[in-house]
Amino acid sequence: MSGNRRSQSNPYMNDRNRRDGGKPKKTGMNMKKVFGISLVAVLAVVGISGGVIYKLGHDLYSNINYVADEEVNTVEALPDHVVEQMEEETMTPDELGATKKVSSDELDSIHSRMSSLADRATVSDEDVYNVLLIGVDRQDQTWNGNSDSMILVSIDKEHNRVSMVSLMRDTYVDIPGVGYWKLNHAYAMGAGPLLCQTVTDTYKIEVDRYVAVDYWSLVDIIDLLGGVSLDISAAEAEVMNGYIDDMCKRQLKIDPEPHFVPSEGGDIYCDGVQAVAYCRNRMVGNSDYERTERQRYLLQQLLAEVKQMSVAQMTEKMRGVLKYVTTNIPETEIWGMLSEFPDMLQYKIETDRIPYDDMYDVINVEGEGMLVPDWEATIEKLHEFVYGEEM
Repeated sequence: MSGNRRSQSNPYMNDRNRRDGGKPKKTGMNMKKVFGISLVAVLAVVGISGGVIYKLGHDLYSNINYVADEEVNTVEALPDHVVEQMEEETMTPDELGATKKVSSDELDSIHSRMSSLADRATVSDEDVYNVLLIGVDRQDQTWNGNSDSMILVSIDKEHNRVSMVSLMRDTYVDIPGVGYWKLNHAYAMGAGPLLCQTVTDTYKIEVDRYVAVDYWSLVDIIDLLGGVSLDISAAEAEVMNGYIDDMCKRQLKIDPEPHFVPSEGGDIYCDGVQAVAYCRNRMVGNSDYERTERQRYLLQQLLAEVKQMSVAQMTEKMRGVLKYVTTNIPETEIWGMLSEFPDMLQYKIETDRIPYDDMYDVINVEGEGMLVPDWEATIEKLHEFVYGEEM
C-alpha cells in the first residue's frame, strides 16, 4: 500500500511542475512561511496566557506582607510588659521533664560543645527548598512576638517529597548577637531573619525563606479556607474549650458559646477559633512535645482541604489568605513555585520533631526548662531525613 501512495503522489507533483513551466516548486520556502506563521501564532497565545498568568500572580502577590530582611524590627531589649507575658507562658523545667539544675561549670561545658560545631559545614541542595513556617504568639503589635511554632518545611522536587520537622521552642541555642537562650527568643529579638539565621547556624541546614502567621490571623485564615476536620479526644476537647473561652473573651471580644466543641470530642469540623485552640493545647499528653504533633497534624489536614479545591477556588481563597502572611519570599521566586504547586500538593509528606526521642537532655537554667539535643547525632539525623542518605 505504501508503494501505491508514493506512485499516486509523484504524478501529482509532476503535473504541478509542468503547469509551472517545468521548474520544480520551491516547497521549502512555503514550509518556512507556514512554520513562521505558526510560530508567531503560538508565541502570541503563550504571550497572552503568560500575561494573564503574570497579572493573576502579581495581583495575588500584592496581597502578601513582604518584608525585606533589612527592614525587619530588631530590638536590643524587650519591653517590661512583654517580659512579663513571656514569663507567664514559659515552660517550667517540670513540664519539660527537667531532672537537675545545671551548675555554671556544666553550662560552660554545654556551651563549649555547641561552639565546637561552628566550623561544621552548612548543607544545602538545589533540588530542596527549605522554608521555615512560623506561628507567632503575641497579645499586641508592639513587638515581634514569640515563635511558639516553628516547622521546617523542606520541598524535595527530585524525590517528590515534603518533610515537616517541628523545632521545639524551648531548644537551647546560641542566637547570633544575643547569646544563649530559647530558640523562640530569636524571633522576638529579630523576627524572621534572625530566627532563620539561628536555625541555619544551629542545625547546619540552609533555610532559604520564612513564612510567618500570628495565631489570631490563623483564626481568620482557617475560616477563609472553610474550616478543617480534626479528630479530637475528650481530654483535648476539655482543654480546647478553656482556650476557646479565653481567646474569645480576652482577645477576640466575641461570645465563646458558639465555638465550644462537644465534651466527648470526635471527628469535628472546626472553625478558626476551634482549630487554633486545638494546636495551642500543651496540657494534654506529653506537654509541648505532643503540642508540636497537633500543629503538624493541623497543617496536614489544612493541606488535605486545599487539595480538594479547584484552581479557581484556590485562587479565590488565596486572595484573602495572603494578606495575613508575612514573608521574605520575593515575587521573582514565587513565579518558579506557582507552576509546580499543583504537583507539590501530591508529594508524599513525612514529619518529625527535634529534639528527637532519646537524643536530648532537659536542663534548668534560671528556673526555665531548656532542651539540649545531642547536637552531633541530631544534625546527622536531620540532614539524612531532609536530604537523604547520600548527603
